[in-house]
Amino acid sequence: MHGLLPVNKEVGPTSHDTVNKLRNILAYRKIGHTGTLDPAACGLLLMCLGRGCKMVQFLSSWDKEYLAKIKLGEETDTYDAQGEVLKVKDHLDVGEDQIKEVILSFKGENWQLSPYYSALKFKGKKLYQYAREGKSVPRRRKKIKIIDIQVQEIDLPFVEIKVVCTSGTYVRTLAHDIGKKLGCGAHLSSLCRIRVGPFGLEQALTLQGAQQGRDEISNFLVSIEDVFNGTPSLVIKSDFKDKIRNGTKLKSCHVDSVEKRFTAGERLTLKDEAGNILAIGNALVCSEMIFAPENENKIFDYKRVLV
Repeated sequence: MHGLLPVNKEVGPTSHDTVNKLRNILAYRKIGHTGTLDPAACGLLLMCLGRGCKMVQFLSSWDKEYLAKIKLGEETDTYDAQGEVLKVKDHLDVGEDQIKEVILSFKGENWQLSPYYSALKFKGKKLYQYAREGKSVPRRRKKIKIIDIQVQEIDLPFVEIKVVCTSGTYVRTLAHDIGKKLGCGAHLSSLCRIRVGPFGLEQALTLQGAQQGRDEISNFLVSIEDVFNGTPSLVIKSDFKDKIRNGTKLKSCHVDSVEKRFTAGERLTLKDEAGNILAIGNALVCSEMIFAPENENKIFDYKRVLV
C-alpha cells in the first residue's frame, strides 16, 4: 500500500500512538505522518504509507485550517486546558465587539514565540522537558501567517474561531496571545484540524473504520500520483528509468514529453510512460527550454527518488 491516508485522529492518543495503531491493524510497519497534533487535539492527520513516506517533506508546508475554542479569563502554563492554571480573572470586562476586533487583528503575518511546552529542541533536548524540570531556556521566535481568522461563536467565557494558517503555527500560542491582547488572559480549550492543504476532514478514515481491513482503507488511500496531481512533470524515456534510482543527471535527450508548463525553480515530478511518479525535484530551466537545441545542461535537481 503506497500513498497518503487522511485519518481522523481522536482526542487522547498522540500522533505517534495513532500511527502505531494503524501499523498494528495493517500488520505493516512502513507508515509515517506529517503535521503532528497534540494529544488533546483531534482532526485530520495525514499518514504516508509505503513509498508515500518519501513524500513527507513535500507535504509539511501545506496550509492548515482549524476550529478552535478559546477560554477567556484563564492562563495556563501550557497555553491549553491540560496545563496548570496560573492566572484567573473572574470578571470579564470585555465586550463582543472588542473580542472580534482583537481576534481579527491577528490576520496577516505575525511573530510567534514557541510555547514552553513544545517538542522544539534546545541543545538536543525538547523544550517541554526543560519546562517539566522548572528550567527556563531561550525560545524560538518564528514568523507565521494567519491567512484567515473568523469568529464563529461567542458564549463567554468561550469563543470559537476558525483559523487558516501557515505550517508551524501554534494555535494555543495564538489563543494565549489573544488573551494577552484583550488583557484578560486566555488558553486553548479545544482544537480540531479540519483541513491540510487540499485534504479535508470529510475525506478522512477513522481508526474504527480502518479495523474493517485493507479494503476499507483502500477506499481512502490517495495515490502518490493523485497527491501531486496538477504538478508539472516530465515523462522520461523508458531506457532512462533505471538510472533515476542512482540520481543520474537528467538531460533533454532523456525526456519524452512535457506535461504542463513550468518555470525554472518550480516543483517538478518525473514520470514513466504509465504515469507513475519516479522522482520529485525542482526544474533548473523553464519548460520552453527543455528541448531547445542549445540546452545540453542538467535540467532537473533531484529532491527525492521514489523508486
